[in-house]
Amino acid sequence: MIIKSIELNDFRNYHDLKIEVSPSINIFYGSNAQGKTNIVEAINVCSCLSSHRTSKDSDMIPFGMDNYSIAMNCLDKDGYETKLSVDYSLQNTPNRKIAQDNIKLSRISEFLGICNTVIFAPEDLSLIKGAPSVRRRFFNLLISKSIPSYTKLLHTFNHILMQRNKTLKDIKFNNSADVNMLLDYWDYPLAEVSSEIIIVRYRFALLLSEYAHKHHLIISSNKEDLQIRYDTISGVSEALEAFVKDEDILSRFISGTASTAILEGIKANVHDIVLSRLTKNRQNDIEHGITMSGIHKDELDITLNGLSMKNFSSQGQQRSASLSIKLAELEILRQITSTSPILLLDDVFSELDINRRVALLSGMVDAQIFITCTDRSYIEKEIKQLLKTNEEPKFFKIEAGKVYPDC
Repeated sequence: MIIKSIELNDFRNYHDLKIEVSPSINIFYGSNAQGKTNIVEAINVCSCLSSHRTSKDSDMIPFGMDNYSIAMNCLDKDGYETKLSVDYSLQNTPNRKIAQDNIKLSRISEFLGICNTVIFAPEDLSLIKGAPSVRRRFFNLLISKSIPSYTKLLHTFNHILMQRNKTLKDIKFNNSADVNMLLDYWDYPLAEVSSEIIIVRYRFALLLSEYAHKHHLIISSNKEDLQIRYDTISGVSEALEAFVKDEDILSRFISGTASTAILEGIKANVHDIVLSRLTKNRQNDIEHGITMSGIHKDELDITLNGLSMKNFSSQGQQRSASLSIKLAELEILRQITSTSPILLLDDVFSELDINRRVALLSGMVDAQIFITCTDRSYIEKEIKQLLKTNEEPKFFKIEAGKVYPDC
């Protein structure tokens, strides 16, 4: 997918903006706090319905306004034009409306994957040192962009979990005598959807670890071993590892070509473990009035040379690891979707040394790229050298929410 033009209305500091962009390299430059990041944020929101700066859509509405809208006119891989749009209003229910070619889409899964983006930003450090919820959000979005139907599984899980938690509160405060019957009603479907999500997450964690490890070896000159392990409900990870210890089964599982029999066998085993944990923890859950363990508490355990990066790593190592993880995201999306995502580089060059800049740009040939920076001359020379391209970047000067394309 290639973006041809971008339209913003009342998004951040842009009241009414329409710009045509290059199919190759686009560079937005200017002083700090002028609105450069707002443009790449808008592209990200209009592609994967997610901001790298906030989890609240209302934060992107200017003061005194009650809505924003983003539209992108694009060309798909077959050369057909399509328009993607996101509208958010504080007054409407639901607040957010998504559409393709002005046709409203009712499900997020219908929108995700149409135009994939990968964003590199200073906030990526939170993947290493942030809370587990930060890594879960990144991981869920990566899987959803690769397999849009995954969002349906998440929606189903969250609905059942909410109902189970409501039941737990009712039991706690009303002293119901039919505890097991009431919880059985929710525990069986919760274990069913949990087992499906776990299998998908485990596969993507293996992919993420493999590619992040490879990229980190290059960045660290073969000095550091980066590993990512999927940490879920007690006993499940061990069961999964036992199932795929055969190299042929592991290879087919990672590539997505494992037989139905193998997948059903894994799922049945995982389902039984999850259901057993839910049953075992019922009394504790009732006392707290909430489900205390489950896949909503999953974590990605990131280690460097065998040590937890969250507790034992320098900021330089964290920066390298987060870059490796984002490069792995790029490679996974290319492999699974057979298309090259649009790349968004938000003020990252000033944070990286030459080795990291080379690693970052090494996989970006033949992709549409959007870059924000403060120094035009520096970035122009660097981009052309590292990308080894004769393509002339298209420059946009940003001043106080105004965009001036260079002629």
